[in-house]
Amino acid sequence: MLFRRNIGALAMAGALVASAPAAAMTQSEVNELLRGAPEVYNGLFTAALVKHIADSCPDSIDPPGRLARVAYFLGLYSKARALGPSRSQIEAFVEDDAEQVRMRQLVYTYLRSADVDPLNEQAVCAYASSQIAEGTSLGSRLREK
Repeated sequence: MLFRRNIGALAMAGALVASAPAAAMTQSEVNELLRGAPEVYNGLFTAALVKHIADSCPDSIDPPGRLARVAYFLGLYSKARALGPSRSQIEAFVEDDAEQVRMRQLVYTYLRSADVDPLNEQAVCAYASSQIAEGTSLGSRLREK
């Protein structure tokens, strides 16, 4: 009985300690945390890349459907929450203008590394079509119209 009580107290103390730093995190600490978490940041990057392609190719490429997008973002949100930040801190990170500029630059850099001009809609659409045809991870998130 004493052992069981100590385990319960230890679990409670661990939960309190684990949640204490999260509550004390500043927004800049949260931003650094989320930028440094590949399971979150890579997911946001993929979403930004898909959005750029869909925006560049409205007549030829469809993004994932609404339900797929919601499920995808809920998964990312759950991963981010597991790291400790609050909902409002995560939203502030995603909606931050500087973060959006940073992400856009990452998308442009990625496309340029694939020899695609990110501002040339025809080149972006051709790249998207090739990704779909090759069945890549990115291509599996897109559909040709």
